[in-house]
Amino acid sequence: MTFGIFECKHSNFDYTKPEKEGQRLGKRPQWNIDGLDLISKRGYYRGFFNLKKVGDTFLNFETWGKGQVWVNGHAMGRIWSIGPQQTLYVPGCWLKKGKNEVIVLDIVGPTEKVVWGQAEPELNKLQLEKSNKHNNIGDKPDLNSQEPIAKGQMKAGNGWQTVKFNAPQKGRYLAIECLSTQKEGDRVAIAELYLQGADGKRLSREPWKTKYANSEDEAGNNLGDKVFDLQESTYWQTEKGAAAPHLLVIDLGSVQTVSALEYLPRAEQGAPGCIKDFKIYLY
Repeated sequence: MTFGIFECKHSNFDYTKPEKEGQRLGKRPQWNIDGLDLISKRGYYRGFFNLKKVGDTFLNFETWGKGQVWVNGHAMGRIWSIGPQQTLYVPGCWLKKGKNEVIVLDIVGPTEKVVWGQAEPELNKLQLEKSNKHNNIGDKPDLNSQEPIAKGQMKAGNGWQTVKFNAPQKGRYLAIECLSTQKEGDRVAIAELYLQGADGKRLSREPWKTKYANSEDEAGNNLGDKVFDLQESTYWQTEKGAAAPHLLVIDLGSVQTVSALEYLPRAEQGAPGCIKDFKIYLY
């Protein structure tokens, strides 16, 4: 995949027009070799720059996502937009007069396909990523006027548990309120959830999305969507020290008729974070 877009700021770089003249992009000295508008996405990117003079430099990748870089076939290191290091050191002995090649493997995707050289490293620029949490207060439902369709206590230990409702219920949003855990002080954790339709069969979870979670352990990648990711080894887990009760709300994608909920605690010995007291709502 060719991107061929660079901005060269360092004196070691003398930007020259590509062999095949492309489309000028904006006011900065950038070129699209193929003359096409390229869409930012994860994958391999390849570009070139020309040098009149060779010397040590630092290449800046702060507009890129996360991945690895090679210059003229040499592995230069890893990049991550979060920083705080935004540059990679490139020794002059690995550069050459004329055409030089840069290959970037970006598993996230760049915001702008631009690389530039500079005389000094960028070591203290932190670019925090947008949180993936689902804690927008505007998405939190007011359950004070709602009657739970089920409440009670889950059993302690591992394995699937099924909560059957007194009668089939209709709604688009499933809310599980976790009031306590089997072991005091545990963080709430749920590995998988399923809903059964009026016929007792599991409903498709393909359209499910996490609408709200009052607490998610983002650092451990234990977000709300782990309860319907088809992997029993992953789980939603609340943050350490977060006070109960805890609430997880799932958007089913459309109004559904449900008759029961299937719940799977964490698979580790003792089922850490296993729910004790709960309430289930559908609205």
